[in-house]
Amino acid sequence: MASAATEAQESAPHHGYRAVWRWHFLAALWTAPFLILLTLSGAVYLFDLEFESWWNRESQTVAAGTIALPLARQEALIKSAYPGGEIRRVRLPRGPQEASIWTIQTRAGRTADVFLDPYRGTITGAQDPSVQPMAVVRRMHGTLLGGQIGSYIVELVACWTLVMMATGIWLWWPRRWKAKGVIVPRLSNSGRRFWRDLHSIPAIFNAVFVILLVLTGLPWSAFWGPQFAKIGEVVPFVAIGPNFKAPPKADGAATPDPHAVHRTQAADPKLPWAIQHSPLPAGSGAMGAGIGAGIADIERLLSMLDMPRWGGGVRIIYPRAAGDVFILSYVPHKAEGQRTVYLDPGTGRILGNVGWPDYSPVAKAVEWGVMTHMGREYGLINQLANLAICLVLAGSTVAGLTLWWKRRPKGKLGAPEPRHGERLPGAIKALLTGLAILFPLVGASMVVVFATRLMRQPA
Repeated sequence: MASAATEAQESAPHHGYRAVWRWHFLAALWTAPFLILLTLSGAVYLFDLEFESWWNRESQTVAAGTIALPLARQEALIKSAYPGGEIRRVRLPRGPQEASIWTIQTRAGRTADVFLDPYRGTITGAQDPSVQPMAVVRRMHGTLLGGQIGSYIVELVACWTLVMMATGIWLWWPRRWKAKGVIVPRLSNSGRRFWRDLHSIPAIFNAVFVILLVLTGLPWSAFWGPQFAKIGEVVPFVAIGPNFKAPPKADGAATPDPHAVHRTQAADPKLPWAIQHSPLPAGSGAMGAGIGAGIADIERLLSMLDMPRWGGGVRIIYPRAAGDVFILSYVPHKAEGQRTVYLDPGTGRILGNVGWPDYSPVAKAVEWGVMTHMGREYGLINQLANLAICLVLAGSTVAGLTLWWKRRPKGKLGAPEPRHGERLPGAIKALLTGLAILFPLVGASMVVVFATRLMRQPA
């Protein structure tokens, strides 16, 4: 990507300028196509709830009633409509005019979201959740529609964006402070100067916010996120909560399954990060309604949630195997309202009750960051601010690509080459080393970069 400096800087660059420029160029050039996709999909996903309410309005909107049917009655209606099906979870209505959404696996093995009018007990619609527009956008943003490999690419793009931002700030930093060309774009000009300013100046004002979005998204990354969570096993400050190492188990329960965390993630990927990386408590072995506790027992636990203060966002996740538990997951828009309650389906015993006060300082920071990243922590202002960040990032990236295309020699990549004897400044070396250590995937990719560079040098 192009330099972020003014023309005066180009004519008299500070030490190491072209070496830093090369790193900025290479980091930006390979990440740019992916970054534009991630940025635009993220901008769309900021409004997922609003879009889903409109897209599914015929199924999701119901006439408000006086008293909703008991959950046990709603459950029975779903089972009657889908004999042989297995209920996976239910999302309770966020407001009085919304249907409850029951996710089931049908007898044929297909997954369906079934909308149920909670007042009249009528099914208002059903759909395959995997092909919903926002589900596709979510997968685009998280995996580039490429599964696990796509997840790793997204993580690499996010981490190399930090390299791009850091080197871009260094390149922009002026030797002589002035308004035009440093903090005010020279829009009256044309050609490379116009595209340079359009690339660098909006990007510099946006840089801190982009870095914040990257850092708040990284805990959900495919490789770094789980490794970061594991630090809590030895560092109490990072530990998710009080049950991070030894979750409670029901009387007579077997030793907790070491793969319980993975089952929790599979049960519902929308569980909070702090919960996904905490071990799942072990139940007594019985499961399903009609054996000990059932969905009716979950209903009594709803009083533990401060919904009048924090709003909707309740999911009830069913046990899927012997030893699993019911999970009452409350994830409202504000992270401070989060609560997760575990109920043993065999005995009705509460095995865990984890809320915001139980999170470690790091878990609180992560959860606050996640909700801010998604544009929910501060409502509409948060959504619009994140949207602006995304649009500025996409626009400055396109401007940078345009500048590169205009300045590159015909038929060549046009990567800037450091002058003879020019080296990276010590601060940039330290930064790159720190990022390589902190983010192992970046470190591994840097090894590939250096190896390729060495192979191309003449013997």
